[in-house]
Amino acid sequence: MKRIDRVIAENEIQRLTAAYSHAIMRRDGTAAAQTYTDNGVLSAFYAPDIVGRPAIAKALCSVLQPLHFICQTASAGVINLSGDAAHATWTITEHFKLKETEVLGCCFGMYEDTLSRSPEGWRFTQRRFTPFYRGTIPSKGKTYQLPEFGSDIAFGLLFNGD
Repeated sequence: MKRIDRVIAENEIQRLTAAYSHAIMRRDGTAAAQTYTDNGVLSAFYAPDIVGRPAIAKALCSVLQPLHFICQTASAGVINLSGDAAHATWTITEHFKLKETEVLGCCFGMYEDTLSRSPEGWRFTQRRFTPFYRGTIPSKGKTYQLPEFGSDIAFGLLFNGD
């Protein structure tokens, strides 16, 4: 693979990962599921695998619904390319708050990803989240009203790559 092709592919995979984290921040499980292949697999917290975009969307929507907000940050990641396939590893940091409480939560862990490139672009074929820690953070602060995400163009710009 030529160096320029490698740089472009790595950038596209970083954008896909950013699009996923952005969809999670928006609490949009359906959009997050669009980063997977049709028969993609999500493995998280040692639970049974979730297979297929519709099942992934349903599971993510269920997990995100009770949250007032969530901020998910993926590290720069390590990407290993092999033609139209890739493996990537990302360190993940999440801070979140449930709607019915003022307690802040946190989760730290790692995504290990397998990806493939098709005419629609790079997509996750499998994401495995391994948690390192999940708990609460003592805090005092003020919760603000969330912005309306309906006209959010950032997800489209990240996801489409054009």
